[in-house]
Amino acid sequence: MEIGLVYSSKDPRQTRTREFLQDFVRQRGIIARIVESEEPVRQPTITINGCSIADNLGQKDAERAVFPSIEEIGKALEKGFWCL
Repeated sequence: MEIGLVYSSKDPRQTRTREFLQDFVRQRGIIARIVESEEPVRQPTITINGCSIADNLGQKDAERAVFPSIEEIGKALEKGFWCL
């Protein structure tokens, strides 16, 4: 499995998201390759095997402008892992 993360290291919320993602994978023993890209973005983008987890959050396009919570990211990751 490949998990992609695009985030800004200048935003503390995004670095917390990065740390959460790494801990989430490690604590659950998930065999995954995390590919990170640090860019000046307003919110992180997380993909599982090329598919955005924003789709798993059930958000409409207008709602995607809202920064996802750690809980939402965790739920989307769980759903993504179980669907593989």
